[in-house]
Amino acid sequence: MANIHNSLTELVGHTPLVRLHGYEKLHGLKAHLLAKVEYFNPIGSIKDRIVLRIIEDAEREGKIVPGKTTLIEYTSGNTGIAVSAIGAMKGYKVQIYLQEGVSRERLQVMKAFGANVTKIGDVPELQDALKATNNDFVAATNILKQHIRERVAAGDDIYFVDQMINPLNPVAHHDSTGPEIWKDTDGNLAAVVASVGTAGTIRGISDYIHEQDKSVKVFAVEPAADDKILTGIHNFTDVPFDRVPPSLRDDGKYKEGVYEEVLVADSNGAFQAARDVAKTDGVLVGNSSGAALWGATQIAHREEFAGKNIVVIFPDTGLRYLSTDLFGE
Repeated sequence: MANIHNSLTELVGHTPLVRLHGYEKLHGLKAHLLAKVEYFNPIGSIKDRIVLRIIEDAEREGKIVPGKTTLIEYTSGNTGIAVSAIGAMKGYKVQIYLQEGVSRERLQVMKAFGANVTKIGDVPELQDALKATNNDFVAATNILKQHIRERVAAGDDIYFVDQMINPLNPVAHHDSTGPEIWKDTDGNLAAVVASVGTAGTIRGISDYIHEQDKSVKVFAVEPAADDKILTGIHNFTDVPFDRVPPSLRDDGKYKEGVYEEVLVADSNGAFQAARDVAKTDGVLVGNSSGAALWGATQIAHREEFAGKNIVVIFPDTGLRYLSTDLFGE
C-alpha cells in the first residue's frame, strides 16, 4: 500500500529521543542525557507543534478562512517560520513581526515561504517598548496587540496567532510532547530540562509528566539578566509580574509546581554546550538548545541523578544559526 502524505502537517510530532553518549563521556556525567530532537519536525522546530494546533483549532471554530484571513505573529524566529510554512500549506497570507537580533537565516526562511516580514526596529512603538523593558518579549507583544486591535476595528480580516498568550501553546505540549517523552522512556524518567521563552513547552510537558509521576523533577533555564546574546529565551524571574509569561501564571500569581528549580545560563555556557554536542554526537542545535543542555549538564553531575534519565529539550536546528557567532571559533 502506498505511504503518501497529503501535507507536511501530517508529520508534526513524534520526534526522537537520542542519548548523548559522546557528550556524557566528554563531561564525565553521572546521568544519562536524552535529547528530544525537535528539528525532526517537518519545518525544523518545536514550534511546528503549537502553530499547527492553534491554526487548526481556529479553523474548526470558524475564526479563520484560507484565502481571506491574514495570520500575524510576533516572534524571535521559529514560531514565525512555522506560521509562514503552515500558512503557505493551508493558503493563508502571513505577516510576521520579527524580534531584533535573530539570525539572517530565519528571516530568509520566512520570506522563502512567502511571508511579509517586518522587523521590530521598523515599528517605532514596539522598539520603544523593548528599549524601556530590556528587550522584554511580553511587553512588546502587548503593544502589538493594540496595533492589531486597531486594524481589526478598521475591518481587516486578521488573526493573531499570539503564542505568548494563546492557551493552546501549553496544551499542544501537554497533548503531544509530554506523552511522547513518557512513552519513549517507558516512564523511566528522573528529570526534564527546558529553556523558557513563552513557557508553553515547559508548562505543557510539566503538566503531563506530573500527571504520570509527581516525583519527576522539571528544571527551567533562563538567560542571565544582562545577557543580550541568547535569543529565543527570556527572563521570567526577578521581572515585573506582568512580564512573566502567562503559561507560568495562575490566578494572579506564579503557577506552583511547574518547575523544581531555575538554572541561569549565559551565552558562553550555552554556546559551548551547543558546540560540544555537535562534535561529540553530531547533533547540530541552536542557542536555546545549548542553554538547555548547559542546564542539563549542571544537574547531571549531581549524585541524585547518577544512572538516571534526564530529558533535555532541543527546540531547533543549528542550521538556522550559521550566520551568527554560535559556531564561530
